[in-house]
Amino acid sequence: MNPPRPIGDRRPGRYLMKVLWPSFMVAIIAEGLFFSMIDPLEMSFVAWHLGDSREAAYTIGFFVFWALLASSSTLTWLLAATPTPQALEIDEGARRHQNKSLIGR
Repeated sequence: MNPPRPIGDRRPGRYLMKVLWPSFMVAIIAEGLFFSMIDPLEMSFVAWHLGDSREAAYTIGFFVFWALLASSSTLTWLLAATPTPQALEIDEGARRHQNKSLIGR
């Protein structure tokens, strides 16, 4: 029986550390910068939907920033992922095929 692996060695743990945590930290900064320049009560949809509550606007703004930044980080994480061994074998086979086709020219 294998011993349990630490959380950082599992795929969900790596996702949490590499994507959600940095996007959370940057969402804090983005919200601070955004709402330091714009008062939520000056936006018309806040008055209509949130009942003139600055705190509700700050909360929803934070979660919107976090979702946008997490989706950006997720896309980067997926594109930067290391290829599987099967994908590497396919690439090596394609390289060998290309090299043989150049020999006769």
